Amino acid sequence: MIAPDEVERVKGELLALLDEDTHNEERILQRLSQIHAETGIEVHAALLLILTRLLMEEEEARAHWNAILQHRINLITRVGRDVGLRVAVFDYFLNINRKLTRPRIIELEVLEEAEKSSAMDPLTGLYNQRYFRSALQKELRRSKRYELDLALLYMDLDNFREINERYGDLVGDILLKEVAILVKNKIRDIDVAARHSGEEFVLLLPETERMGAYLVAERIRREIERHFVRRDVDGKPIQMTLSVGIAQYPDDSTVGERLIGRAEEALYQSKARGPNGVSVYYRERRNFIRIDPERRGLKIEIRPGEGPALPGADSSPRNISRSGLLVETARGYSIGEEVLVRCHDPAGSETITMRGRVVRVEDLEDIGRPGRCDVGIAFLLEWEHQEAEITEFLQRERVGAGP
Repeated sequence: MIAPDEVERVKGELLALLDEDTHNEERILQRLSQIHAETGIEVHAALLLILTRLLMEEEEARAHWNAILQHRINLITRVGRDVGLRVAVFDYFLNINRKLTRPRIIELEVLEEAEKSSAMDPLTGLYNQRYFRSALQKELRRSKRYELDLALLYMDLDNFREINERYGDLVGDILLKEVAILVKNKIRDIDVAARHSGEEFVLLLPETERMGAYLVAERIRREIERHFVRRDVDGKPIQMTLSVGIAQYPDDSTVGERLIGRAEEALYQSKARGPNGVSVYYRERRNFIRIDPERRGLKIEIRPGEGPALPGADSSPRNISRSGLLVETARGYSIGEEVLVRCHDPAGSETITMRGRVVRVEDLEDIGRPGRCDVGIAFLLEWEHQEAEITEFLQRERVGAGP
């Protein structure tokens, strides 16, 4: 059965088809077949979903469409004028097939505007919780179908309640609107940002793996911190910060509500360590650890492909985990570039080499570090034995280095 998001991809083309040569049924059928061949989308089901809001399988929709074309010919013969395809569809489902019993006639643009309005949080302009859950289910189906990554961020303003109590709801509402604008300015068009409740926000990142989600969370966290460190009310600084928890499909869960819950759990872990941080959920937390290389005394070399190691001054690893590495560097990386990461323990007695791929590059110029950028490297865990070796190495370094 066709998914609503697939319908949106061809909606304009299908509506244009109805507005063109509606007298030529053969041409319409040929064009529908062409659109199907080009996109792979079930066009008959898509067209009827647009016109009637009825969801059906493609074979059933094709049979209805052929019946509608014949019904239109019959109507033209009876009334002596062209009644149009839309009228034929309406009359067919109301009086012949009777799938519609109490239809409402409304302009599509008016309907879409009303639906969009009902999906928005009136204060922040972000999506509301109900729409977010619907979007999550759609993205989960799409991710499963095409074997895509999907990340979910659960975000909470650390000291918002105290600020709201001190300055009142009016100021609190203004600050929430500012946060919404900052979040929207840092995400892609395909991402879905929503106000979950109160000062809590959620963000859906399609086609994004764990390290990429971490970089997005860091980018938003830094932007909130940078904005509110300069923000004041009646001359008094606000200095509001953000904590974030991250969960990923399918590693953490394949069920929407559980994915939200695990991102929320990661948020609580972040807050337990203090405000203004990002935490990633892992199913086995004792195995999936994130450590600070500098604090642990680890030496990390990054080699572009099979080339020579990068100069030590050029890059500064910020943290490393079983899933990847975050490094600040001046070197120009490109998304998808493969690298080798060599990690030495403080004593120099243990070395492990991991193969990884650059998944995101983030410019740091906006926080006063021109020429520098954060580079996220996701380890290619399908590389033979790599996952077990990384986990064992990091666990050993974590235990050996003390708290």
